[in-house]
Amino acid sequence: MKAVLQHISDCQARFAEHRFFDEFRQERPLEQALAFAPRLAFWVMCFQDVLRLNAQRVQDPELAMLMLRHRSEERDHDNWFFEDVATLTGAPLTVHTPWSRAHESTRDASFALVAEVLRPMDDRLRMVLVLGLEATSHVFFTRASNLAKAAAAGSESKLKLKYFSDHHMEAEEQHEVFEEQMEAYLRGIELTPALREEACQMVDRIFAAFEAMFEAMCSEQKVTAPRPERRSRPVAQPRAQAVVGA
Repeated sequence: MKAVLQHISDCQARFAEHRFFDEFRQERPLEQALAFAPRLAFWVMCFQDVLRLNAQRVQDPELAMLMLRHRSEERDHDNWFFEDVATLTGAPLTVHTPWSRAHESTRDASFALVAEVLRPMDDRLRMVLVLGLEATSHVFFTRASNLAKAAAAGSESKLKLKYFSDHHMEAEEQHEVFEEQMEAYLRGIELTPALREEACQMVDRIFAAFEAMFEAMCSEQKVTAPRPERRSRPVAQPRAQAVVGA
């Protein structure tokens, strides 16, 4: 199992270098830097069900209790997200927004991650799944909270955020005890070569889903960026796909 945990760490380091996070390093107003926020809505909503479905499928009583505790610690974070989006954009998301074309890549990634939970698998792999999701979260929320902190320190924004700020990071840090317990449990387990390979492949798929979602956001942001005005008579163009909140 140590090899699987190292594989998660390696994938996390690679994920941290994704070009999506370059946007977090640019000096821009917080509203612009977090313009992608509405695009996360579908995954934020699915995440609670991913944790629920995963916990329900764990057979071992001790592991089931760990999963339920983790799920309870994550509860209501989605409310923080929707409050932040309303603060950043000036209006709440409608129920139709996550189903628009601009959110297709997020839905695709979310469905891929839900599919992982629905696969028949060993309880130990369900623990690996949670650690894989937590690894991506650490990368994202560390950078998001640093961005909000820098904006506040520079008096660039007076926005009070929860999901994209230290408020969320403090909650995430509470998971460390859970993660340490889970990792300690897993480190004492010897997997068969076949199960170890299955675990690593699942980790690869988890990170691939997030990488694809963020890659689409980067590419579509460029496609939908405003174009210079032409002096000649405008010609009707096909309707461009709009990025919500961009």
